Amino acid sequence: MGHGEQAARVVIVGAGATGCTLALLLAGYGIRSILLERRKSAMQHPAAHVINGRSFEIWSGYSHDMAQDLAALCPPMEDIGEIRWCTSLAETSLGGLNVLGDQQRVDEVLAHSHYHIAHIGQHQLMPALWTWVEKEPLISLVKGANVRAFTSSKVGVTVKVDHQDGSASTLEADWLVGADGANSAVREALGIELKGPVLAHMASVFFRANLDAILPKPYPLLTWLYNPDFCGVLIKHADDHYILMGPFVCRDQQMVRDPHAYWSRIIPTVIGEQTPFEIKTQGNWSMTAQQASRYRDGRALLAGDAAHRFPHTGGFGLNGGVQDAQNVAWKLAAVLEGRARDTLLDTYEVERKAVIQLFLEQSVSNHFKLDEVTTHLNITNRSLMGVTRAFESAPLKWLPKRLKGGLADGMMKLAFSKTKLLSRKTKQADKLRQKIADAIPGQIEHFVSTGLEFGYAYKAGLVIPEGSQQPKIGAGVTDYKPTTWPGARLPHVPVHHEGQTKPLLDLVDKRKFTLIVHDADAWTQALSQSTGGRARHHLELVVAQSSLASDPQWPVRQLEVGQHGAVLVRPDGHVAWRTHQHAAASIEALDKAMASLTTCFVADECPVPRPSPPRQSSERRTA
Repeated sequence: MGHGEQAARVVIVGAGATGCTLALLLAGYGIRSILLERRKSAMQHPAAHVINGRSFEIWSGYSHDMAQDLAALCPPMEDIGEIRWCTSLAETSLGGLNVLGDQQRVDEVLAHSHYHIAHIGQHQLMPALWTWVEKEPLISLVKGANVRAFTSSKVGVTVKVDHQDGSASTLEADWLVGADGANSAVREALGIELKGPVLAHMASVFFRANLDAILPKPYPLLTWLYNPDFCGVLIKHADDHYILMGPFVCRDQQMVRDPHAYWSRIIPTVIGEQTPFEIKTQGNWSMTAQQASRYRDGRALLAGDAAHRFPHTGGFGLNGGVQDAQNVAWKLAAVLEGRARDTLLDTYEVERKAVIQLFLEQSVSNHFKLDEVTTHLNITNRSLMGVTRAFESAPLKWLPKRLKGGLADGMMKLAFSKTKLLSRKTKQADKLRQKIADAIPGQIEHFVSTGLEFGYAYKAGLVIPEGSQQPKIGAGVTDYKPTTWPGARLPHVPVHHEGQTKPLLDLVDKRKFTLIVHDADAWTQALSQSTGGRARHHLELVVAQSSLASDPQWPVRQLEVGQHGAVLVRPDGHVAWRTHQHAAASIEALDKAMASLTTCFVADECPVPRPSPPRQSSERRTA
């Protein structure tokens, strides 16, 4: 095979957060994978930086130690709560948000999980994930690898790989997963369309500077900047590192054409002319709101940014990819271990697409809601989108590059011109600053989305819905109400188990459906007296005992099914079915639910023999 790859069941293209998570979770099932990455070293330019508590829970499914190691990369919570608006770092703030200012809300959030939302730059996260990947014997991480083409058939895939040292190799496996980012070569080769608009084009610079004398204390995590030279956002990272990000409307502008010269000129206008700085990396991308038309094509699956692209406003991109990986991992493991037919994987798209659409709509809402602050400056994201489209359409797209770039730079300079009023000491300026300050509190959903972080739920797929209408996921965007409504994540409930206190989520069987009950005797007797059919083979019983001697009924309240009911949970920790009735009255309904949920499953757990290499197949070529 070349390059040290061993026989694997799954080839994963892309060693970003999604690909690494999938490979690690599969390894937890004893499944070997090959992880192909075009880069030779981990990403150094931080794109994503918001890591949800739910992502840590998913990583914990592979290793509690790994989840703890990753969480330790985050600065103290009190250092990530300030959001600020200003003209430059040296100027007085126009207004701000303290997302940790409500202690009651903070305490509630901390009770929702063993983990909480974190600020970890992707340049920190990826080396740490790669370290765990490289010490996992069931994962072969191949760097500097580009997929040239792949073929697929009913029994497997063959992947042809070009390596940066000039060699080539051929890999054979059962499944291929494209987790290779927004410009996915796997997606392109499959001919799968991305549907949705381009909202803006963005460029950023990653630099290092000591801003202790300039930034207010506590340091703001995000600083929105509006001045005649630059409008955008500054994001604080560890060890005096920062990302400065702003929009452009065509690639002929200096921001893209000569980024080092542009940022060398702009950074001093933000941090002060006398403050030294060091540029580390630069980048640009298109901000889109898109979903792939389908997530599966035969033996190939798409996950993460390869399947969907969000605006950065909300931090759902990386976290959504980690959730994709979890959804794929347990289902792919069931197929590869011979516990289910591959039709089980059809539920991946059914379940994830609706959740991704919810995240996408919230991200877009956050993006345009920022207009409530900037409309008073005659700067809006909606107008930016209109101008961006104009430069990509006739007649502007026909202009010579130099002329088009100059025109775009001039138009943006004109658009930013009203911001000069913000630094003046006049009544007009006072009114303008007050209008901006009044609009800032309305931006809270952009920065606090606990209701979506833990409250996303599956409405179709491997879920038995209840008769009444499903409530809105979570209690809205900002607030999360724990629930066992079918499709929702099992609430965080510390329970007493084998002499230890553990989250109830940790007791969920990763191969079977877990029936969680309080009335152990009644359910044990009912299960023993009912044949249950073949589906009973896929059921595990767990008794929830409170870890709080002072409140033994806490699990009862959290699970919402009373003292005698039961909650049926899938291997990924999402509720599949529940009943409020006692065991004897519910056992028939349980059997029907299990029969429905395990339609794609088989009775025996013997491994499926490794398929022979594909013979007759159609070739997919990558870009």
